Formats: sequence, C-alpha cells, structure tokens
Amino acid sequence: MTWIGKPGRAPVLRASEKSLLHLLRLRGALSKAELARLSNMSAQGVSIIVERLLDLDLVKKGEKQRGRVGQPSTPITLNPEGAVSLGVFVDTSSTQLVVADFQGAVRASRKVYYKSAQDGSTSQSVFDAAMSMSEAVGMPLWNRRVGIGIAASEALLGSFDHAASDADAIEKKQSLARRLESRFDVPAYCINDIRAACVAELAIGSGYETDNTLYVNLDFSLGAGIILEGRLIGPETQLSSSLHSLPIPGREGKCVGDYASITALRDSIERSGLDFSDQRDADFSETREIFARWCGDAVNALAVAIRAASATLSVDRVLIASCLRDKALSGLVRELRYTLETNSDSRIRLPEMSMETVSPHPRARGTAMVPFLKIFGMPDIAVSARAARQHVA
Repeated sequence: MTWIGKPGRAPVLRASEKSLLHLLRLRGALSKAELARLSNMSAQGVSIIVERLLDLDLVKKGEKQRGRVGQPSTPITLNPEGAVSLGVFVDTSSTQLVVADFQGAVRASRKVYYKSAQDGSTSQSVFDAAMSMSEAVGMPLWNRRVGIGIAASEALLGSFDHAASDADAIEKKQSLARRLESRFDVPAYCINDIRAACVAELAIGSGYETDNTLYVNLDFSLGAGIILEGRLIGPETQLSSSLHSLPIPGREGKCVGDYASITALRDSIERSGLDFSDQRDADFSETREIFARWCGDAVNALAVAIRAASATLSVDRVLIASCLRDKALSGLVRELRYTLETNSDSRIRLPEMSMETVSPHPRARGTAMVPFLKIFGMPDIAVSARAARQHVA
C-alpha cells in the first residue's frame, strides 16, 4: 500500500490513524499496549492501525524491549523517512529554508540573503534555493514530500502567500506560495512567524510536558502566541497577541511594548552614536549601562504581562525568544524570573520560564511541521496531548 510511487500525494488517513501518529509525535516510542491505553482504543484496533501505518512506511518498529514480567514489547516510532516537508521562513534580510523529515529533524538547509524582502528579485532567489532542495536530500526521500510551509511576519506575509492582490499578482506574476505549489505539486500553507515558532515547540519541542504555554517574541515589537492544553490559540494567519498594547499600571499612556521591545534598546544605543547590530553582536560590551537600564525596564514590563496572563490562563510555562544573542537573553530571563519570584502574589501560580527550546532554525522547522500536522495530525490535538501528559505522570 506504499505511496512512494506517487510523489506529492500523501495517503488519506482516518481520524484514528491520525490520533496514533500524533501520540507518537508527542511521546516518541510507544508499544501497542501503550498506544491502546493512551488512545482509549482496543488492542486489536490499534494492532490493525499500526499494521497499516507500517505498510505506508509512516511508522517503524524498534528493537524488542524485554522487561521483568510478561512478553517483550516492541516500540513503535515515527519513521523519519516516512515523509518530508519544506519549510520557508522569510525574514527582513534573509530567508531560511529547511527540509524536515517526519520526526522534525533537518535533512537539508539553505539560507538566502538580500537587502529587502520585498525586492522584486527576492522571491525568485528563494524559489531558486527551494529548487535545489531535491538534490540535497536525494530523490527517493524527496518523492515523499507532502507539503510546503511558508512563514513570515504579518507585515511581510502578504507578499508571499496565496492572497496577493491583483496588482501584486500582475507585478510578481505569481506569489511564492503558488509557484512552489505548482512546481512541487504539493499544498503550501502560509502562517505567521510566531505561530511557526509555537508549532515547533508543540511538535518537536517539549510542549507535551505542560498544558499552557505563553510564547513571547521579544523583537522590534512584542509578539506572543499561546498554546492552550496542547492546542494553538488564534487564527491561522495571525497569532500575535495584544500584549504589546497592554497598559502598565501607574504609567499613564504607556504600554508593555513601549519598554519590552528591541526598538527601545536600539533607539537608546543609536542616540549614543553607536550601531545597534554591532553592539548586539558584541553582547553590548560598550553599552553595558544602556543595556542594563533597558533590561530593567523590559523585565518590569514583561512581569506585568506574565502576571496578567497567569491570572487569566493559568500559564504553566513562558518561553522567550529574541534577536538578542543567547548570553544577553539568558541574563534577561534570569532577571525576569527573579523579579517575578520576589514580587509574586501567592494567589497566582508562577510559570516556569526559559528561552525557546527548539534549535536550530525554530521558525523554519516549525513551518515545515505545519503540513505534517495538517495532513497527518489529529483533529482534536488537545485530547492526545492530555493523554500523553497523564502517561508521563
């Protein structure tokens, strides 16, 4: 029943088959008995489904595990070569492309640099890079492609997705999404860049360990995404929350994003006559006082937002991403954790806090996972996520 003879044509799966695949994505290797228990299916039903998934090469058997009691069990895992997907993350000055296998590992990557994402030649450069991916991963694996993910900020996404205006279509002939769909004969899914990062955390990060996650993108504006009980919250094309505009008590007319954004730091550094990018790359060695003042303001503003989110959603975990280098960002996260712990309200449970967990290329890899979740995912993701967590407990 293998579908390798039909490149770009993924098999149509039943909801029960998608459910087991998603459990394996969240938990890794599971025996048939564990799959039956977590999915509330019969052992016989699970056995039939697993055999079909094995026939489709979407899962594989591991080595038998011998325990102290009973028959040895055979773990079932996702087959990394069961399918591949192309992920394209478009940023202001570069585009990261990756081919991810069915387990989310990067099989090939390319990076395209340019002066402007909206320059007429940029789309062609990205298209040319995408065309080189088949050779990089080899045709047998490339023939198991199932989709393309394209992610960009809300400001840039319209230039590359399907919904380009008539004027854009005339000027650019076809959007990047439509060109890639036509060339590779698979569907393309266009999403917000923050949603892509959340998908990465949910599908290949450690998202199954906690119910509710607040993802904060500390960039030139403050964006955020929410994973609530294993489900991404918000519309497909726009996940940035309104945390940027959340008012700060006692500071009339001021919002969280006025302080917790890289724009505020950049402006302060440039007023001193120095280049922000140079200082960032040098971990602010010449602008330590400026960075410390900004960091204090940003931490206090973020603390307001996190307390509000925790009181409303009972957030278990906060993940913070930024264009800052790891050393500077980890210092900010430590200070934020300390500020929340020392000024906490005992009625509000504080979340765990860390930097984002997927590396490298979190947005590109998250974008590549979107076709897998669309095609092979489970209709009710929250159910399987809760089941997986209960199994861990």
